[in-house]
Amino acid sequence: SISTQIRWMATITLKNGVEKYWKRSALHPIKLEEKELVRPRLFTMLDESNPLVAMQYCLIVSKIARWEFPRVWPGFVDEILTHIQTIASDQTSPAVRRSTMEHNALYILHLFIKTLSARTLALERQALRQATPHIFSVLASIYADRIAQFHTIMVHNDGKIEGNTAFFEQTYPLLKSIRYCIKVLRRLWVFGYENIENADEVAQNFYMTSIGHQKGFFDVFRPLALSSSHVPDDYQLVLRKIVLLYGKMYLDFQKYHAVRFITVPCVKQMLQWYWQQISAEGPRLMAPIDDPDSAQEPVLEPLLIQGLELYKNVVKNFFYTANDNGEMDDEVKSCRQVIDGDILTPEFVGKMAELLMYYYIPLKPKDLERWQDDPEGWLADEESDYWNFDVRRCAEHLFIDLVNQKRGQVAPVLTNLVMQPENIANGTLSLTEQHYQREGCYAALGLCANDLYDYVDFCQWLKAHHIPDSPMDIAKWRVAWLVGKWVVVKFPVKERSSAYELLLHLAQTNGSLVVQIEALSSLMRCVDDWDFDPEQFAPYLQATFEVIARMLNKVDMPESRMRIVNFLSSIVQRMQREIVPYAESMVQLIPSLWQSAAGENMYQISIMVLVTRVIEALGSQSTNLQSFTAPLVRYSTDPNNPAHVYLIEDGIELWLTLIRNATVLDPTVIELLQLLPQLLQYSTETLRKVLKVVEGYMLIDGAGVFQHSGPPIIDALHSLVTDTTLAVRAIAAGYSTLNIIVQCVPPEIGGQAIIDSGIMWTAFKFVLEKKEAALALVHHAIFLSRVAVHYPQLFREFIMSQTVEAAGTFTQNWIELFDDTGNVAQRRLFALSFAVAIATTNDGVLKELPLMMPLWNDIMSDTGASLVYFSDVDDDMPDDYGEVMVAENARRRKLLGADPAHKFDIKHVLSDSMKECERLNGADRFHHIIAQVDARDLEDFKNQLN
Repeated sequence: SISTQIRWMATITLKNGVEKYWKRSALHPIKLEEKELVRPRLFTMLDESNPLVAMQYCLIVSKIARWEFPRVWPGFVDEILTHIQTIASDQTSPAVRRSTMEHNALYILHLFIKTLSARTLALERQALRQATPHIFSVLASIYADRIAQFHTIMVHNDGKIEGNTAFFEQTYPLLKSIRYCIKVLRRLWVFGYENIENADEVAQNFYMTSIGHQKGFFDVFRPLALSSSHVPDDYQLVLRKIVLLYGKMYLDFQKYHAVRFITVPCVKQMLQWYWQQISAEGPRLMAPIDDPDSAQEPVLEPLLIQGLELYKNVVKNFFYTANDNGEMDDEVKSCRQVIDGDILTPEFVGKMAELLMYYYIPLKPKDLERWQDDPEGWLADEESDYWNFDVRRCAEHLFIDLVNQKRGQVAPVLTNLVMQPENIANGTLSLTEQHYQREGCYAALGLCANDLYDYVDFCQWLKAHHIPDSPMDIAKWRVAWLVGKWVVVKFPVKERSSAYELLLHLAQTNGSLVVQIEALSSLMRCVDDWDFDPEQFAPYLQATFEVIARMLNKVDMPESRMRIVNFLSSIVQRMQREIVPYAESMVQLIPSLWQSAAGENMYQISIMVLVTRVIEALGSQSTNLQSFTAPLVRYSTDPNNPAHVYLIEDGIELWLTLIRNATVLDPTVIELLQLLPQLLQYSTETLRKVLKVVEGYMLIDGAGVFQHSGPPIIDALHSLVTDTTLAVRAIAAGYSTLNIIVQCVPPEIGGQAIIDSGIMWTAFKFVLEKKEAALALVHHAIFLSRVAVHYPQLFREFIMSQTVEAAGTFTQNWIELFDDTGNVAQRRLFALSFAVAIATTNDGVLKELPLMMPLWNDIMSDTGASLVYFSDVDDDMPDDYGEVMVAENARRRKLLGADPAHKFDIKHVLSDSMKECERLNGADRFHHIIAQVDARDLEDFKNQLN
């Protein structure tokens, strides 16, 4: 009495409610009492005939069962099987109602088993294995009965089914039941037994007879698919699915039980049947080269793919090979005996290689139609990983594995065909057959380059065959593809020039876009190869850039443009300074590329990588690109831009490269400083590079940069070094940047900002309280030492503002951290800062003079007093680019040379500090302080100074 639409919406609402509230872990879950009321009523709608309502109902039941079996509802399997058996044995209900109930019950069981077989918890796996024999016994019986009924009807109609509407109506419900049974049984066969050898007889018989049943259903499907008479679409579809379900079972069985798959007696029969279909369909794929429309589609292409994949997994499989020592256990030996003796015999291997090479792996004229309709899409499909969805690409993978595993048998024959074209064009074949065989040989030559390099001299072969002169686009594409395959395998460096000329010729030819893109892709493989010689490629640089510029205007897909931009980046990286004359023309391409990349994050990343490499190649000459590059940096690193999530890493790399190679700062680059405080709050992998960006700015113009954005940067660094959740390495990196700021910014500009930020007090407090490990505290101490050496007056005033007790405890802890510093330059820095500290009247500092004296003696005796340069180079300092020094390299070395820890004569500093201390405290008090020092240490100190 209620309309179907309302009932459908009601079941959908119920399903959504079950999904959201049935689990106990849900927010506001359904109460247990309510579940007890719902569960007994779940099987009252098995007779639902409307497919929309029935599907939602089946989903509801299966979801509840999947969540509650076996803990809450352990009897679900028995209940559903009881319903299925009752329906199957019921002879009183109308046939239509009985079929509907059977289909719904089987579909519920299928959904339940599909999820349960994917579970990995031990309890659920055990429950599946316990339920498998019972389910198999019930469903295998129904499966056999429905097949018998189908066969009886077929016999009654004498096999004449085309246009037989009554036959279709009678057998369609049977086929649906058979399909649902197979969907359940195939998963139980693969996942329902811990040891498949122990499967019960019912399960074994189901698998053994499956190949015969598959053959029978395919014999019914094939004439219907080829028939011109009307066949209901639903009928063809259910037959198609049944045939393919058997193949899915074989593939899963092979994947999860590889050894048992080979040792089952019916494996040879099953593989032979698949090969019969592959052999029969091969010639139908061919079409006259002048009439591509006459090519016929396979009757059932997924069936061919299944067969090719089954053979591929037999030809090359880890479970069928010896271990690294060449030893085989008994199971592997038994598998090898079956494979080598019954399946992959030498005669069959030869036939397989020939069939694949001549019928399956060649490109067909219909590929040209795809090239014309969607050339870039075709190339993208060729390079995708989804090879097991296309019969040609699946055949290519099988052929590669076959040659690899049977190289001694297949390689010589293949080499003979490739090197002697007259073996193909022998006058006995038609032009079409000659074309496909030649194309198959060329395809094999490229696919198996890794296995044929000892048999084929590709350079000699390329010179002997004038394929680029062919009027056919397939031949031109193939030669470009071949060069790309062989250049990474065996292509002498001295012959590379001929490859460059050939590929550039093909890329410049006015013809198919596919040929031009493939030629450019192969050229990219040449440039990326280990043996690439920049000097040899230099004469072709101008032509290459012209081709790239032309191709960027031709292609439309972002993926194609991105590949070309990546190729351009590779050229810039490999050619280094050679690209300087062409830099301006490359930069002119960027605005249009960036505009076309709107919304394409990966494409935008490739453009930023290109700009980064151009700047690296130009070195200090890249200063002119600052105003051009700054907007790209801002777009990719601005936290307010949603796209920064994807672009920030490459944007910061571009920013860092720009700063490292700059000699002056453009106003647009200075404006980027406002982004740094926010970026310094990111505790991610980018933090280290952001800190290097800050250092790069300071090294160029510390005073100017600090006046523009110094205080907010100092505040951000202060937050960074006080964040106890960060690793010690992150805090050390933050202090390293602060140290460079102190070195680069004069006291009159940076001193007050450092005091106002509170960072000195923070570092002082960490050392004073000594709550952290020495590994962390030493970085706070090094920063204070750096401030003491570069801002001595500021440091003295800071110490003088502390109480005697605080200053004394701090100084004692500060001195103790000296022994936790292993770097010689940092130890000298400590010694110099101690010398600065004693020029005070604070008794807390002065009373620690006896502890300082031995340290000064050690430093003077170990490192001397003259100019000393120690290896204190930043690990992240950029390398020189070719013969040109990176600008930041020179700046860092200059800073290193000016570092007081390296430059200052420590004896003069100590002598001056002692005199200043005596002046501040008076002679009597100074001598009283000195008297506290150990006599031997004092004598050694005086001797060192003199």
